[in-house]
Amino acid sequence: MYIIITPCFNEQSYIDYPLKSISSQTIEPIKWIIVDDSSTDSTAEIIKKYATNNNFIDYHYRVKPNGQDYFTSNVFAIMEGWDQIKHLEFEYLAILDSDITLPVDYYEKIIAEFEKDSMLGIASGIYENLIDGKLHPVLNDRRSTPKAIQVFRKEAFEQIGGYLPLKYGGEDTAACVMARMHGWKVWSFPEIKVVHHRPTGTGNAGSLLKAKYNQGLNEYFLGSHCLFVFIKCIKRSLKEKPYFIGGVTRFLGYIMGRFNGEKRIISKEFMQFFRKEQIKRLLSLNKKI
Repeated sequence: MYIIITPCFNEQSYIDYPLKSISSQTIEPIKWIIVDDSSTDSTAEIIKKYATNNNFIDYHYRVKPNGQDYFTSNVFAIMEGWDQIKHLEFEYLAILDSDITLPVDYYEKIIAEFEKDSMLGIASGIYENLIDGKLHPVLNDRRSTPKAIQVFRKEAFEQIGGYLPLKYGGEDTAACVMARMHGWKVWSFPEIKVVHHRPTGTGNAGSLLKAKYNQGLNEYFLGSHCLFVFIKCIKRSLKEKPYFIGGVTRFLGYIMGRFNGEKRIISKEFMQFFRKEQIKRLLSLNKKI
């Protein structure tokens, strides 16, 4: 019914979490392809140990080109995994990060939502960050489905052509926008919660403030409307740690994107559609529309 792809790089401290989660799912995947993006620690050994007792796990090693940035490499790893399984018969494609703990019925619940609505193209639960032993809610919008726990209807993933290799991230947001451009619905379900074992964005950034700055760059290169980003940053300044400075840093990243010198790789049609959505959300006070 579903296949999972997990990209990973030097995840020896975290990979046990998803491995244990998938091993105990109420609905077992047809296949779980774990793409090792040239790890240099013991990630491979841990995966192979689990694979001996779970025949649906397929370990795949990817040779990462020198100098390839984190987010782009992550996307290429996923798409290399996709090339391994796209010919198979299945209905849903799940993308799962290597630092996530899922409830045992995560995929059962997500698949049930797909079966309720034939036009649902992408779905997910929401995650909470585990920081210093405490769970911290992450601000979420029903229109957003984080790549860490995203599930696609196979037809929708094929139609949008998979993920865009965006240097500063946001490939999950881009996928959601492209799906809506093709008429699919995209929803997250806040009652389905998972645990994220690292603060969002710090897997590559190393610190929360660097992650916030990168998220601002991401907003710019996705073509977000300036007013939308400004209001979003104010909201997150008040509700997300680090308070105030986090939102300021994020907006600074957005502004600096203008002076970065790099061209956006998204299309003009994408940016126009995305900005129209954002203005509509502002005018509706972000109601579910």
